[in-house]
Amino acid sequence: MPVGASALDKVHYAIEHLLDAPDGWRPLVRNMVARWPDDPALELIFALSTAANEIERMFAAGSPAREGAQRGWKLAALLGLDLYAMELLGLPRARAGDFNGYWAIDPFFREL
Repeated sequence: MPVGASALDKVHYAIEHLLDAPDGWRPLVRNMVARWPDDPALELIFALSTAANEIERMFAAGSPAREGAQRGWKLAALLGLDLYAMELLGLPRARAGDFNGYWAIDPFFREL
């Protein structure tokens, strides 16, 4: 997907990866930042939250696919916490690519 993809493109990308292999969810945030570094940082949190909500809406309770929604909510929350930590530290945080500066301090999304 090109840089500057629509928010809906990001949601679809997140849904696809959240429903992928069980160990495929953690690099999702890192891959989204790499794909759309110049897009707003908050848009990634929006995309992950929307993807999680859509997975919950599409699949009945008890479906194994609902685990993808749980992972989406977790990733959105963790990314939001990173954004807040960046604010507290006075780091740039407007663009998705700005997460890389914080991840030099907290490498959770860099390491696997």
